[in-house]
Amino acid sequence: MRLSGKALLGLAVLAAFSGYVDGQFDFLRNIFRPPSGRGGGLFGGLFGGGGRFTDDGTQSPQATGRDELFPRDCGREPDKGTGKLCFPDGILCQNRLNRAGVERYGNHNYWLSWRSDDPSLSGANWDWFNARNYCRKRCMDLVSFETRDEYEYFKNIAAANNVKFFWTSGRLCDFDGCDRPEFFPKNINGWFWSANQVKFTPSNSNSGFHDWSHTGGNGARQPDNREGGESCMAVLNNFYNDGIKWHDVACHHEKPIICEDVEGHLQYARQQFPNIRIP
Repeated sequence: MRLSGKALLGLAVLAAFSGYVDGQFDFLRNIFRPPSGRGGGLFGGLFGGGGRFTDDGTQSPQATGRDELFPRDCGREPDKGTGKLCFPDGILCQNRLNRAGVERYGNHNYWLSWRSDDPSLSGANWDWFNARNYCRKRCMDLVSFETRDEYEYFKNIAAANNVKFFWTSGRLCDFDGCDRPEFFPKNINGWFWSANQVKFTPSNSNSGFHDWSHTGGNGARQPDNREGGESCMAVLNNFYNDGIKWHDVACHHEKPIICEDVEGHLQYARQQFPNIRIP
Protein backbone atom coordinates (compact mmCIF):
# COMPACT_ATOMS: atom_id res chain seq x y z
CA MET A 1 0.00 0.00 0.00
CA ARG A 2 1.41 3.39 -0.98
CA LEU A 3 0.63 6.17 1.47
CA SER A 4 -0.32 9.65 0.31
CA GLY A 5 1.78 12.67 1.18
CA LYS A 6 -0.88 13.79 3.68
CA ALA A 7 -0.89 10.35 5.31
CA LEU A 8 2.90 10.38 5.60
CA LEU A 9 2.83 13.80 7.21
CA GLY A 10 0.25 12.59 9.70
CA LEU A 11 2.39 9.60 10.59
CA ALA A 12 5.42 11.82 11.01
CA VAL A 13 3.59 14.13 13.40
CA LEU A 14 2.36 11.18 15.45
CA ALA A 15 5.85 9.71 15.51
CA ALA A 16 7.25 12.80 17.18
CA PHE A 17 5.31 11.97 20.32
CA SER A 18 5.62 8.24 20.85
CA GLY A 19 7.16 5.03 19.58
CA TYR A 20 5.03 2.91 21.91
CA VAL A 21 1.27 2.71 21.48
CA ASP A 22 -1.27 0.50 23.26
CA GLY A 23 1.42 -1.70 24.72
CA GLN A 24 3.01 -2.38 21.34
CA PHE A 25 5.83 -0.75 19.41
CA ASP A 26 3.98 1.12 16.68
CA PHE A 27 5.66 0.14 13.45
CA LEU A 28 3.94 2.58 11.08
CA ARG A 29 4.52 5.62 13.25
CA ASN A 30 8.23 4.99 13.13
CA ILE A 31 8.60 4.55 9.39
CA PHE A 32 8.79 8.31 8.80
CA ARG A 33 9.93 9.82 12.05
CA PRO A 34 10.85 13.52 11.85
CA PRO A 35 14.21 14.92 12.95
CA SER A 36 14.41 15.78 16.64
CA GLY A 37 18.09 15.97 17.51
CA ARG A 38 19.88 12.88 18.72
CA GLY A 39 17.38 10.06 18.54
CA GLY A 40 15.42 11.61 15.66
CA GLY A 41 15.91 11.15 11.99
CA LEU A 42 14.36 10.64 8.62
CA PHE A 43 12.60 7.35 9.14
CA GLY A 44 11.87 4.72 11.66
CA GLY A 45 13.53 2.35 14.07
CA LEU A 46 12.84 -0.69 11.94
CA PHE A 47 13.77 -3.88 13.70
CA GLY A 48 13.86 -6.43 10.97
CA GLY A 49 15.08 -7.14 7.50
CA GLY A 50 13.26 -7.43 4.26
CA GLY A 51 12.09 -10.62 2.61
CA ARG A 52 9.81 -12.73 4.79
CA PHE A 53 10.43 -10.80 7.98
CA THR A 54 7.39 -9.43 9.83
CA ASP A 55 7.11 -7.51 13.09
CA ASP A 56 4.60 -9.05 15.46
CA GLY A 57 5.63 -7.45 18.73
CA THR A 58 5.98 -8.64 22.29
CA GLN A 59 2.74 -8.72 24.21
CA SER A 60 3.45 -6.37 27.12
CA PRO A 61 6.23 -4.43 28.87
CA GLN A 62 7.85 -6.32 31.72
CA ALA A 63 10.20 -5.90 34.66
CA THR A 64 11.32 -9.47 35.24
CA GLY A 65 15.08 -8.94 35.37
CA ARG A 66 15.43 -12.17 33.41
CA ASP A 67 18.90 -11.85 31.90
CA GLU A 68 19.06 -14.02 28.80
CA LEU A 69 21.50 -13.97 25.92
CA PHE A 70 18.59 -14.58 23.53
CA PRO A 71 15.36 -13.46 25.23
CA ARG A 72 12.56 -16.02 25.02
CA ASP A 73 9.76 -13.48 24.65
CA CYS A 74 11.25 -11.67 21.68
CA GLY A 75 13.80 -12.26 18.97
CA ARG A 76 14.00 -13.86 15.59
CA GLU A 77 12.96 -17.21 14.18
CA PRO A 78 15.05 -17.49 10.99
CA ASP A 79 13.19 -20.53 9.65
CA LYS A 80 9.86 -18.71 9.74
CA GLY A 81 11.21 -15.28 8.87
CA THR A 82 9.31 -13.74 11.78
CA GLY A 83 10.50 -11.81 14.79
CA LYS A 84 9.35 -10.09 17.91
CA LEU A 85 10.42 -6.74 19.26
CA CYS A 86 11.79 -6.52 22.78
CA PHE A 87 10.25 -4.03 25.14
CA PRO A 88 12.67 -2.54 27.65
CA ASP A 89 12.68 -4.58 30.84
CA GLY A 90 12.49 -2.23 33.85
CA ILE A 91 14.89 -4.18 36.03
CA LEU A 92 17.41 -4.82 33.25
CA CYS A 93 17.30 -1.09 32.44
CA GLN A 94 17.89 -0.30 36.12
CA ASN A 95 20.86 -2.67 36.33
CA ARG A 96 22.39 -2.01 32.92
CA LEU A 97 25.27 0.05 34.35
CA ASN A 98 26.08 -2.31 37.22
CA ARG A 99 28.28 -4.72 35.32
CA ALA A 100 31.68 -4.95 33.69
CA GLY A 101 31.98 -3.56 30.20
CA VAL A 102 30.21 -0.23 30.75
CA GLU A 103 31.87 2.77 29.14
CA ARG A 104 30.88 6.43 29.44
CA TYR A 105 31.43 8.73 26.49
CA GLY A 106 29.94 12.21 26.29
CA ASN A 107 26.46 12.07 27.78
CA HIS A 108 25.83 8.45 26.86
CA ASN A 109 26.45 5.09 28.46
CA TYR A 110 27.67 2.18 26.38
CA TRP A 111 28.23 -1.50 27.06
CA LEU A 112 30.98 -3.46 25.28
CA SER A 113 30.19 -7.17 25.28
CA TRP A 114 33.79 -8.40 25.05
CA ARG A 115 34.70 -6.50 28.23
CA SER A 116 32.21 -8.39 30.37
CA ASP A 117 33.57 -10.42 33.29
CA ASP A 118 31.00 -13.10 32.50
CA PRO A 119 32.57 -15.57 30.01
CA SER A 120 29.16 -16.33 28.53
CA LEU A 121 28.95 -12.66 27.49
CA SER A 122 32.58 -11.79 26.77
CA GLY A 123 32.73 -14.66 24.27
CA ALA A 124 29.20 -14.23 22.94
CA ASN A 125 28.18 -13.42 19.38
CA TRP A 126 24.77 -12.31 18.13
CA ASP A 127 23.20 -11.94 14.71
CA TRP A 128 22.22 -8.34 14.01
CA PHE A 129 18.54 -8.60 14.89
CA ASN A 130 19.04 -10.48 18.16
CA ALA A 131 21.90 -8.12 19.01
CA ARG A 132 19.50 -5.17 18.80
CA ASN A 133 16.98 -6.96 20.95
CA TYR A 134 19.56 -7.84 23.60
CA CYS A 135 20.44 -4.15 23.86
CA ARG A 136 16.81 -3.05 23.68
CA LYS A 137 15.88 -5.11 26.75
CA ARG A 138 18.26 -2.80 28.62
CA CYS A 139 16.92 0.53 27.28
CA MET A 140 19.78 0.55 24.79
CA ASP A 141 20.38 -0.28 21.14
CA LEU A 142 23.34 -1.13 18.95
CA VAL A 143 25.79 1.74 18.74
CA SER A 144 25.30 4.55 16.20
CA PHE A 145 28.39 6.53 15.18
CA GLU A 146 27.04 9.93 14.20
CA THR A 147 30.29 11.85 14.79
CA ARG A 148 33.89 11.10 13.98
CA ASP A 149 34.98 11.76 17.58
CA GLU A 150 32.58 9.15 18.94
CA TYR A 151 33.67 6.64 16.32
CA GLU A 152 37.39 7.25 16.89
CA TYR A 153 36.92 6.76 20.63
CA PHE A 154 35.47 3.28 20.22
CA LYS A 155 37.67 2.45 17.26
CA ASN A 156 40.69 2.99 19.51
CA ILE A 157 39.17 0.72 22.16
CA ALA A 158 38.58 -2.00 19.58
CA ALA A 159 42.17 -1.69 18.39
CA ALA A 160 43.57 -1.82 21.94
CA ASN A 161 41.41 -4.86 22.76
CA ASN A 162 42.23 -6.56 19.45
CA VAL A 163 38.52 -7.01 18.72
CA LYS A 164 38.05 -8.62 15.29
CA PHE A 165 34.66 -7.05 14.57
CA PHE A 166 31.47 -5.77 16.13
CA TRP A 167 27.96 -4.83 15.06
CA THR A 168 26.61 -1.30 14.80
CA SER A 169 22.98 -0.24 14.28
CA GLY A 170 23.79 0.63 10.66
CA ARG A 171 21.16 -0.73 8.26
CA LEU A 172 20.43 -0.56 4.56
CA CYS A 173 16.95 0.71 3.72
CA ASP A 174 16.03 -2.16 1.38
CA PHE A 175 12.59 -3.15 2.70
CA ASP A 176 9.01 -1.95 2.25
CA GLY A 177 8.83 1.85 2.42
CA CYS A 178 12.35 2.33 1.04
CA ASP A 179 11.40 3.13 -2.54
CA ARG A 180 11.68 6.88 -2.05
CA PRO A 181 14.08 8.62 -4.51
CA GLU A 182 16.37 9.95 -1.79
CA PHE A 183 17.45 6.38 -0.91
CA PHE A 184 18.82 5.68 -4.39
CA PRO A 185 21.31 4.48 -5.42
CA LYS A 186 21.07 2.28 -2.34
CA ASN A 187 24.80 1.62 -1.89
CA ILE A 188 25.35 5.39 -1.71
CA ASN A 189 22.22 6.89 -0.15
CA GLY A 190 20.38 3.94 1.38
CA TRP A 191 22.12 3.56 4.75
CA PHE A 192 20.89 4.81 8.14
CA TRP A 193 21.41 4.28 11.87
CA SER A 194 18.43 2.14 12.83
CA ALA A 195 18.73 3.00 16.54
CA ASN A 196 17.94 6.67 16.00
CA GLN A 197 16.78 6.93 12.38
CA VAL A 198 19.62 9.22 11.30
CA LYS A 199 20.68 8.82 7.69
CA PHE A 200 24.33 8.14 6.81
CA THR A 201 26.42 10.59 4.86
CA PRO A 202 26.46 9.31 1.25
CA SER A 203 29.08 6.60 0.97
CA ASN A 204 30.81 8.36 -1.93
CA SER A 205 31.09 11.67 -0.07
CA ASN A 206 34.56 13.17 0.36
CA SER A 207 33.45 15.73 2.93
CA GLY A 208 30.91 14.17 5.31
CA PHE A 209 31.77 11.63 7.99
CA HIS A 210 31.88 7.92 7.19
CA ASP A 211 34.58 5.26 7.27
CA TRP A 212 33.66 2.73 4.58
CA SER A 213 36.59 0.58 3.58
CA HIS A 214 38.20 0.94 0.18
CA THR A 215 38.23 -2.83 -0.22
CA GLY A 216 36.56 -6.10 0.74
CA GLY A 217 36.37 -9.77 -0.20
CA ASN A 218 36.21 -8.93 -3.90
CA GLY A 219 38.62 -6.01 -3.66
CA ALA A 220 35.74 -3.57 -4.19
CA ARG A 221 35.00 -0.38 -2.28
CA GLN A 222 32.45 -0.84 0.50
CA PRO A 223 29.49 -1.19 0.62
CA ASP A 224 29.56 -3.79 -2.18
CA ASN A 225 26.84 -6.34 -1.30
CA ARG A 226 29.34 -9.08 -2.14
CA GLU A 227 27.30 -11.95 -0.67
CA GLY A 228 23.92 -10.52 -1.58
CA GLY A 229 21.71 -9.35 1.25
CA GLU A 230 24.56 -7.49 2.97
CA SER A 231 22.12 -5.14 4.66
CA CYS A 232 23.79 -4.58 8.06
CA MET A 233 26.91 -2.59 8.92
CA ALA A 234 29.76 -3.93 11.04
CA VAL A 235 33.15 -2.54 11.96
CA LEU A 236 35.90 -4.97 10.93
CA ASN A 237 39.45 -4.89 12.25
CA ASN A 238 41.92 -5.17 9.37
CA PHE A 239 40.24 -8.15 7.70
CA TYR A 240 41.45 -7.03 4.29
CA ASN A 241 44.63 -5.22 5.32
CA ASP A 242 42.53 -2.07 5.39
CA GLY A 243 42.73 -1.09 9.07
CA ILE A 244 39.58 -0.72 11.17
CA LYS A 245 36.81 0.10 8.70
CA TRP A 246 33.08 -0.11 7.98
CA HIS A 247 31.80 -3.06 5.93
CA ASP A 248 28.37 -4.12 4.75
CA VAL A 249 27.70 -7.62 6.07
CA ALA A 250 24.82 -10.10 5.81
CA CYS A 251 22.71 -9.68 8.94
CA HIS A 252 22.76 -13.37 9.89
CA HIS A 253 26.48 -13.28 10.70
CA GLU A 254 27.25 -13.30 14.43
CA LYS A 255 29.47 -10.77 16.17
CA PRO A 256 30.20 -9.06 19.51
CA ILE A 257 28.30 -5.86 20.20
CA ILE A 258 28.40 -2.36 21.60
CA CYS A 259 25.08 -1.24 23.13
CA GLU A 260 24.29 2.46 23.56
CA ASP A 261 21.68 4.21 25.70
CA VAL A 262 18.53 5.30 23.87
CA GLU A 263 16.73 8.22 25.51
CA GLY A 264 13.34 7.17 24.16
CA HIS A 265 13.64 3.69 25.66
CA LEU A 266 14.79 5.10 28.99
CA GLN A 267 11.95 7.62 29.11
CA TYR A 268 9.41 4.93 28.27
CA ALA A 269 10.72 2.55 30.94
CA ARG A 270 10.74 5.28 33.60
CA GLN A 271 7.12 6.08 32.80
CA GLN A 272 6.07 2.45 32.61
CA PHE A 273 7.81 1.44 35.85
CA PRO A 274 7.61 4.49 38.17
CA ASN A 275 8.61 2.43 41.22
CA ILE A 276 11.91 1.37 39.64
CA ARG A 277 14.76 3.86 39.72
CA ILE A 278 16.32 3.78 36.23
CA PRO A 279 19.50 5.89 35.96
